[in-house]
Amino acid sequence: MNLIVRDLTAQDETRWRALWDGYLAFYEQPDLDSKVTDNTWSMLTGGRDDVFGLVAESGDQVVGIVNCVVHANTWTVNPVCYLEDLFVDPLMRGQGVGKALIEGVVERAKAENWNRVYWRTAGGNATAQALYDKLVKRTSWVTYEMEI
Repeated sequence: MNLIVRDLTAQDETRWRALWDGYLAFYEQPDLDSKVTDNTWSMLTGGRDDVFGLVAESGDQVVGIVNCVVHANTWTVNPVCYLEDLFVDPLMRGQGVGKALIEGVVERAKAENWNRVYWRTAGGNATAQALYDKLVKRTSWVTYEMEI
């Protein structure tokens, strides 16, 4: 399979939204307010330095997306990157798309001298964890969330 990882562009909107909908369904959030999706798309394509998206393309079809947030960190001088959303078309899973997207983020991190790329996944997402465990060491950190 010929796979290209590249920056997300405005021309990717229809396919990005289809994959985003799949991502939301996977995490049982299909009713997320459309304003949030619109805002996310706007941030990803609005030329911001702190939010970006990459896509994996096979042939002329976008088959995976990753959305990232770059931010300051109190334990390092250089920024860090939170890989917030990663989703691969279910028909393309197991073919290296997720790995290629992560590697694309890591390449950008190296090029822009970021200190770290990090991410999290649901405890029950064994498929994703199997990939992640091959790429990096799992940390012992536990996440807490307080909705405001």
